[in-house]
Order: sequence, then C-alpha cells, then structure tokens
Amino acid sequence: MPFPSFMDSSGLERPVEELREMFRAAGVDLQQPFWVTCGSGVTACHVTLAAHLCGHSGVCLYDGSWSEWFFRAAPEHIISEGKGKQP
Repeated sequence: MPFPSFMDSSGLERPVEELREMFRAAGVDLQQPFWVTCGSGVTACHVTLAAHLCGHSGVCLYDGSWSEWFFRAAPEHIISEGKGKQP
C-alpha cells in the first residue's frame, strides 16, 4: 500500500473509516499482526500510523527496511543491485 494513499489532498491523514476501508480492500486483517517495510523505514511509518489510528497496535515496522537488508545480504541473495550500482 503506497504511503501517499493514506493522506488526503491537503497532506493530512485520511479519516479512520477511510483507512479501515483501505486496509479491508487491500486484504489486510487488522485483527492479525503484520509487518511493514519500505526502502529505508521512513514512509512505512504512514502505514503503521494508519493501522494504529484504526486501533491496531500489533504492527511491526522493520525500520532498516530494504536498504538494510541489501547491505547485510550475502552476495548470493542479492537479486539486483539497481542501475546506479557499479561492480
């Protein structure tokens, strides 16, 4: 779920009922624990906040996210290094 979808046109968090519907439409069960990630752990905070506003306190945020995973991964686990990476 892209983080901008949690905000309205003025940049504020959407109303709780809209957030609940967004989670439901995405197939997220707010009665179950779940984990959120992003590129660096910053934008995933919007998902965590939205779930918290909906009354879900069991969201885990992997704050290192994909950036940390990439730098810690063994070379054989790296699928792509991106266009800007030099060998």
